[in-house]
Amino acid sequence: MIIKYAIGLAVLLAVAAFMSWAFLPARYLPSNRARYLRLRLHLRLHPGKGFATVFSLWLYRGRLAALRRSRRIRRSLPLWLRLLNPHVHSVFLGRAHYRHRLRVPLEEHLLRTGITAGVMAGKSV
Repeated sequence: MIIKYAIGLAVLLAVAAFMSWAFLPARYLPSNRARYLRLRLHLRLHPGKGFATVFSLWLYRGRLAALRRSRRIRRSLPLWLRLLNPHVHSVFLGRAHYRHRLRVPLEEHLLRTGITAGVMAGKSV
């Protein structure tokens, strides 16, 4: 009977240690950062201290963030169409930790790819 409790306690402590490593940010930088980050990203966990949180990704690079800035990009589209079809005013960049989707408005996408402001304004270069 006592052995069952001891095994149960050991399993509970191991699960608690893994959960604290997986979901709580560390106070220190690991000695081998590249391997540590690769492991955490492979497990689809948050990358660690100093990286963007899920809330900041949602606030600045999510679907609603692209919708907030889309009025300046596609003025002719009504709000309901922009709300239902985010691909008409934004570009899907990829996924971040916890499988969060990242989107940027078309205007920022053109700036990030090196297109000049003249091309964005409709003038040929």
